[in-house]
Amino acid sequence: MNIFQIECFLALSRSLNFTQTSEDLFISQPTLSRNIASLEQELGVQLLVRNTKTVELTAAGRRFAKSIAGSLDQLQDSIEDARLARDGVVGSLRLGIQVDTFEPFIVDLVNRFRETHPQIELKLQPMSMSKLQRGINNGTLDLVIGARETNLRHPCRLLLSERDECIALPAGHPLSGYKSLRMEDLRDESFVAMSQATSAPGHYLLLKYANDAGFSPKIVASAETVPSLMMMVACGVGIAVLYGDLSVNACGRISFVPLEGVSSFKRYLIWDEDSSNPALAAFVDCAKELYPKEA
Repeated sequence: MNIFQIECFLALSRSLNFTQTSEDLFISQPTLSRNIASLEQELGVQLLVRNTKTVELTAAGRRFAKSIAGSLDQLQDSIEDARLARDGVVGSLRLGIQVDTFEPFIVDLVNRFRETHPQIELKLQPMSMSKLQRGINNGTLDLVIGARETNLRHPCRLLLSERDECIALPAGHPLSGYKSLRMEDLRDESFVAMSQATSAPGHYLLLKYANDAGFSPKIVASAETVPSLMMMVACGVGIAVLYGDLSVNACGRISFVPLEGVSSFKRYLIWDEDSSNPALAAFVDCAKELYPKEA
């Protein structure tokens, strides 16, 4: 049994389609079939039931796919760690960043760290806001850049960026020409919010702002990503709370009006004080040198 056989099986177990899987893995269908057959022969277990039209997992196949996926990830991490040790790389860090946005200050920080600590490998892990929180809470990430909220027992934070909150309105909206707005001005508006599952902080922040202003927001739609939220705003589905830097991506289709009476949009570097990763302190020190702000 080898890693490639397992990768072939896991990919096929997800798609249940030989043609799609072979294309995804950049191999021929006969090569895929041979690897699956070899794996079944070595295990002595039939993993798939296949005919000319359909592919289905057997009960043994479903159980094997469920149990082997995590083991494969651990094995690949171990192989990577061994190669890093061979190449003289001392330590590694997993930094979680938001999947659907571009933030220049992160680029500056990552580049500075790589210049000053070439012996430490930095792995960027793009995720949704909710997954970032889960990653730092369960220890699969060493650091994250995100909102302040976290369930860590001993959280540490460093403020990296602070930007003004705005109300995003479709171009031509009656309020789009205002110099500023307050949440109280928006009680009769329809809102588009970030999905609670994807970005709990973004979702609840809208609720907090509205509740502080004395009303419950009328949320007519939710979005899984910031670009899709902006698309719904531009198409007139509703308005949203966003930070003003995103205006450069709107191409004039969205008006960003400063929102008064609310806190600014803050982004933190977050890590666990109890972390045992010796490379963590080097990254934190680099961030403090580049962004010497109070959290």
